[in-house]
Formats: sequence, C-alpha cells, structure tokens
Amino acid sequence: MNRDLFAGWRSCVALLLASILCACGSGSGGDRNGGVDSTRSSSTAEPAPICATGDNEPSSEQCGQLYIGLTDLEGDFIRYQVDVTSLRLQRFDGTWVELLPAANAVDFVQYRERTELVTAATLQLGNYVRGEITLDYSDADIRVDVDGFAERARVRFEDGARVREVTLALEFDPLRPVVVVPDIPALLQLDFNLVAANSVDTVVEPPEVTLLPAATAAANPLLLKPFRMRGPLISVDEREVSFRIALQPFYSDTERYGGVNIQISGETDWEINGERFFGASGLAALAELPADIATLAFGVFDRSTRRFITDLVYVGSSVPGDTLDTVKGHVLARRGNLVTIVGAQVIRADGSVSFRDELELLLTDTTQVTVPRFPLRQEIISGVSIGQRIAALGHWNDGLLSLDLDQGRVRLLSTTLDSFLNSRVSDEMNVTALEFGGRDALLFDYRGTSNSEDQDANPDGYQVDIGALTVPPLAVGTPLRFHGYVTSFGRAPPDFSADSLQDFSVNGAQFLVSWIPGGSDIPFLTLDAGGITVNLAPDLLGLDHTIRRGAVVTDLLSLFTVPRLQPVPEEDGGLYALAEDDIVFMYSDFSEFVIDLNDRLIDGARVQRLFAEGGWVTGGGAMTVNSVTVVLSPRL
Repeated sequence: MNRDLFAGWRSCVALLLASILCACGSGSGGDRNGGVDSTRSSSTAEPAPICATGDNEPSSEQCGQLYIGLTDLEGDFIRYQVDVTSLRLQRFDGTWVELLPAANAVDFVQYRERTELVTAATLQLGNYVRGEITLDYSDADIRVDVDGFAERARVRFEDGARVREVTLALEFDPLRPVVVVPDIPALLQLDFNLVAANSVDTVVEPPEVTLLPAATAAANPLLLKPFRMRGPLISVDEREVSFRIALQPFYSDTERYGGVNIQISGETDWEINGERFFGASGLAALAELPADIATLAFGVFDRSTRRFITDLVYVGSSVPGDTLDTVKGHVLARRGNLVTIVGAQVIRADGSVSFRDELELLLTDTTQVTVPRFPLRQEIISGVSIGQRIAALGHWNDGLLSLDLDQGRVRLLSTTLDSFLNSRVSDEMNVTALEFGGRDALLFDYRGTSNSEDQDANPDGYQVDIGALTVPPLAVGTPLRFHGYVTSFGRAPPDFSADSLQDFSVNGAQFLVSWIPGGSDIPFLTLDAGGITVNLAPDLLGLDHTIRRGAVVTDLLSLFTVPRLQPVPEEDGGLYALAEDDIVFMYSDFSEFVIDLNDRLIDGARVQRLFAEGGWVTGGGAMTVNSVTVVLSPRL
C-alpha cells in the first residue's frame, strides 16, 4: 500500500471515530471546536466549551477527563534527568491543548518499574489524534556507569551536534485512539524508551550518548506498571473509601495538574506524619487533617472501574522532601552504624533534587526502621544491610554533606537483584549476583553480612530464599531477576529473601540491534505480517546486537539461531512504532506496521536501530514481542 494513501486512511479512521463520538457524546448538541487554549475553526461556530483542568471533576457534559502517565524502560543509565517543557495533544479538528504549563525536571531512570501520574486533564470531548512533547537538554544530568563510577555523559545527535532541545511528534494509533468521553476517564501512557533512543559509548572520555529521538504513547494499554501519585490533599470521602488529591507530579510544588480520586483497600498501608496506620483507620486519620497537606500514594489502575487503588500512602512529614530531607539509594558498605550509599538521590525540603554517587549515613539507636507494605514487620537498624535499597528521612547537613538520622527514619524498600542460577536445593537458590538496582554487584562490600567472616555474602555464590514463591525447575545459567529484601546485617545466610521473580520467557527480554552510521537499507532478512528476522551481516552492524535479560547480556552473533521476532496476538495489546525525523508513528496492528516500514524502505529509508521487548528462552528460534520500535536515520 502506498504510504500517502495509508496516511490518508489513518486520518479517515480518526475523523470517522471522532464524528461518531460527537454525534452521541453530549445531549446539548453544542459545538466542540476546542479545549483549553484552543482556537475556533470558524467565526460562525458556537463558543467552545470551557474545559479547564482543575481540582474538581469536569462540570460540563461537554468535557471529560484524561489521565496521562509517564514511564520508561530500563537502559544503560544511572541518571537521565532532562526538563520536560511541554506536552500537547491535538484534537481531530486541529485544535491543540497544552497539558504541562510549566517545565518539570524528570529523571527517567526513576520510572523503570513504575509510572508517574502526570496529569488528570479536563478536555473537550472528542478524538485526540496526535501529541507533541518537548524535552530541554540544556541543563541535563545524564550519567552512565564507567568502571563502577557514575560518569556524566555528553549528549549529541547522530551528526555530532549538541542536543539542546527536542520536540517529538507522536502520531497515535488510529485503531486505538485517545477518546475523551463523559464520566469515563481515559488513560494515555507515554513510554520513554531510553534503550531505543540512546546509543552509549563509554570508551571515549567523557562518555558520549547519541540521541535518536523515540518514544511511544498507548491509549488504555493492557500492560501497566504500578503508579506513583503525588500532590496536596483536596478531600476525603469515607463513605466511598477514597480520597482526592491535586496532582503535583515528580517534585513540583508550583502547578496543580488536575484532581484524581484514589481508592483504598482494607490492606492499604499508611504512614502519616511518622505514624503507621492500616486500612480504613488511615483514611479516618487523613480526614482529620487539613486540606493541602502533602500526600504520596502508590497503587494500580483498575481498568474495569477506571479508578486508582492504592496499597501505600505517605502523608505530611512522611512524604519525602515535605518537611524532612530524604536520601534514596542502595547500601554499598557498612562499618558499625556508618553506612555508605551508592547512587543517592537527595530530595530536599527546599524543593531541590540532586544526585550523589556516594554518601555516608550514620545510623543511631533512635533511628526508626520500617518496611512499607509490611506494617506488622518489626525491624531495627540491623535491617540496613549490603545491597538493600533504602529511603532515609532526616535533616540534611550542608557542611558535612550528609543526612542527620538522629530521631530520623529509614525505610527498607523492595530491592531488585539481577543474577543467574548456579544451583538449587529445595527453597534456596545459589546464584551469581550481577547487579543490585542496576549497579554491579562486585562493587559492594559484603563484610559483616554474616556473624562469621567465612559466611559473609559472596556474589559468586549468593544464596536466595525462594520459600515464598512457586518456582518450576530451571536450567543452570537461567537469568533471574528477583524482587525482595536483603537479609539483616550480620544474619546471613541466606543472603536475600525473594517475594517475586521475573519470567523472561514471557516478557522483559530486550532485543537490540544497531546498524552502521547512516543506517542500513537491507536491515532485515524477512519482513512480513508474521514477524521480522534481522540481518546481522558484520559489515552492516553497529555497536549493539544483543538480547538482554536483566543483567545477563547475550551477543546475537554468538547464537546458532538468531530468533525471529514474532508479534503477540492482537488482543494482547502489542504496540509497534516507527520513528523518523522526530515523528513517531504507532500501530497496534503489526501487519500495518510492517506495510508502512516496508514502504519507507522502498522509498529510500535506512534503519539505524531496532528495539523489541518480549519473551525469550536460551536457544529459542523465536521471540514473542509485545513491542517493537524501529528508528530510521534522517534522510539527506
């Protein structure tokens, strides 16, 4: 199919869906040519409805609500902070609406395993066909691991020019459009795929990152990560067992990006001004507090009810950076009560957020230790052990560049351990530990983890308790990603207790290939509705040709059979994207994606980079993928 004809077909589908919606979406019959900051397309049209984003539910039947979440796929970065200066959507009639009126500094690395709820926007009813996001790299803080150190990297375009600002256009999938209707909030998830969009070279000094702009946007996606929701309290509804906040995403305290209701459950864990509550008792305590008190909730989005359900809520001084300064990171070493933190995010009560690759904390006998989501679990400072991810709340000392934890608090956070299997005996696995939260396990100092030196944790023979899991027999060498908690300091073995295990045969495996500078015009051996087989001819390849499962990286050139990329069934919600000239075209139909890609290749396009995510087992001849992103080189 000719690409121009196909583009026209996409536009027709969008217009048809929108016209159907406008015919039945409102009983008023009024004109809907615009939203916030929009313009009328005709001087004789009726005035556009006022659909202003605010703390309250939409008050007009001509307005609906759209939730927008921001997430990321893991990449080779320790920190990737840039300013998001604009996020706009375009309605089918051509009007645009700005959703982020102020710049927000965002460290995308923080969103590998969760999604930030950025806005609950009130919009005019209708079909929104494209988006546009602008990133400012002028003050970017981008760091990569070089021999264990977080080195700051320079960011360049493919032609060597310095990156200052990027505006990326997002053409939404016409088969799964963003449709705003009354009373039923829609969800749009933006995924900044740092792996697909960035090529890292750590051989040069300083390290260099080549930016190939790409991101995806999915309306009402099937695969969702847990959400982070932050902002001041608006109200509490004990009858509906819910509360409402005004969204202030990331660490912003200036703008309010819409109100959202958050449902609690009987098992919701609360920490309010340092005091623990459980279930409805926490909601009752919240109801006694004044409006605008700081809140931070974590939870999931229920697709059936279109509501957020939280399992963990912080309020008041328990919110990092509200009245107490906070340090988040992994425990690198410990000598007595002196703890060294690696990859530390420092969140100050003055509103600033900074990064320090290493800093020290001094625990005291008065330091409280808790485990979020486990309100009955009693911990003391020995719970702070090597590899454990923590959040420490106290008062920052500018002179000592450290956090004072006298009368402070430490939270033991769920920790990610990447490894591969050595052996298994009953409910205990012996693994080779590769990374804690993306940092090389060999960097950590395990002395003192046991009460005897010969029993201290050893990354080459790290012992993981899997008694809480049901794990089938696995082959030696199988990549393993655990989530759980490190054993208390001085009490190993076992060294780690797992509460979940990633199955890379189902999802989470990352396939990445790059081609020579300027791209390849013969990047595939096969390209059809059934899948893609990449061309790995050595003279065409770039630096990247791997499958990554956690921290286990397999060179595609070492495989006897290179897996063919096969799409998941359409009902499983796959998303396939083409990025060219700062425009990303998205498809849920793999065959349409292939048609467009093939047409572009015929027209002279060259493929620079391909990323896919899905499930793969060692030796498998196929990889079932739920996402594919192909980045094309700019045409001369």
